Amino acid sequence: MTYDYNRTNKTRMSITLENGVKVEGEFLELRISVDTIPDNKEWYQIRHSDEDWIAPVSLKRGGIMVNFMGTFICNPIESMKESGIELDIIDYKFFD
Repeated sequence: MTYDYNRTNKTRMSITLENGVKVEGEFLELRISVDTIPDNKEWYQIRHSDEDWIAPVSLKRGGIMVNFMGTFICNPIESMKESGIELDIIDYKFFD
């Protein structure tokens, strides 16, 4: 099941990827219908580890089936243009 981006709660989030790229965007704890995301934004999915369901460990361009933590909406990430790319998250922060 997917949800409408415009009808879901969002939390501002900042992440740093293994390649040093820092990105700010919106975190949603749900799978989002792609057709509801703003045209100038891109969607990625966040994976949690087997041991910790709260801390994000990687960001993927495309769908995650195992250890899905949430969806991350942001401006397109230059180093993640190809579908299927997954990079480790080395730092993150949620904002109120």
